[in-house]
Amino acid sequence: MKPAYFGSSSRPLFGVHGPPQAAKGRPSAVLLCYPGVQEYNMAHWAFRRLAGSLSREGFHVLRFDWSGTGDSWGETADGTIETWLEDVALAAQELRDASAASNVSVVGMRLGATLAALACADDLAAEQLILWEPVVKGRLYIEELEALHARDSLRLLHPTTSPSDELVGFPFPPTLRAAVGRIDLAANPPRKARRVVIVSSAERTDHRELHASLERANLNATYECVPEDPSASNVGERESALLTTRSLAAIVSHLAGRTVS
Repeated sequence: MKPAYFGSSSRPLFGVHGPPQAAKGRPSAVLLCYPGVQEYNMAHWAFRRLAGSLSREGFHVLRFDWSGTGDSWGETADGTIETWLEDVALAAQELRDASAASNVSVVGMRLGATLAALACADDLAAEQLILWEPVVKGRLYIEELEALHARDSLRLLHPTTSPSDELVGFPFPPTLRAAVGRIDLAANPPRKARRVVIVSSAERTDHRELHASLERANLNATYECVPEDPSASNVGERESALLTTRSLAAIVSHLAGRTVS
């Protein structure tokens, strides 16, 4: 794994490039898009494991921190939808330059999946677009974060009664909240993706609706529900899906072109 900064000197992004470890590398590369900052820490382990698995499969892999998160430029409050879409494009170009790959596939989780899909609805051409637990409607995503924020605040004996400028311990200003709330993936299909795969750990109506909208747009779309291992229930409810390997194995199989059971 090779950590490096890329992009402009005024707004550098931090990424980790993993070259192929297989004897014969593949002619394609995979870009990994983390979820939003509120879920970043829980997803970090899973993304490291996914990157390693893909590297062993012969892929070049790049995972990166969004602007305002991790080791990339800016503060959390600096993040915007527009900035993050630029990040996806910059990271995809960095991966092409580093790998000389003939095509790039993109894997995103939660809000990262949403941003990847929006990028592929604009200018980013992807061989495969893997949407892992995607946020389909931004309004529902914000409601989920608000409920979690209220629950955590109550546990810490600091109950909240009105919206604040942060959610789950990170800045989330009103302008960003409004922009995220307007997102509706079903209304803006990622037409630049040759194939779209939705991977979910449980049946969700919004994921089914997204799959149906992709099919109506005549896109090559697959929906796969991968139930997680019940033995993982002894860890925190939000962490359990990230500490099992079934979703990761399904994602790798799709990208590698193997039949998924």
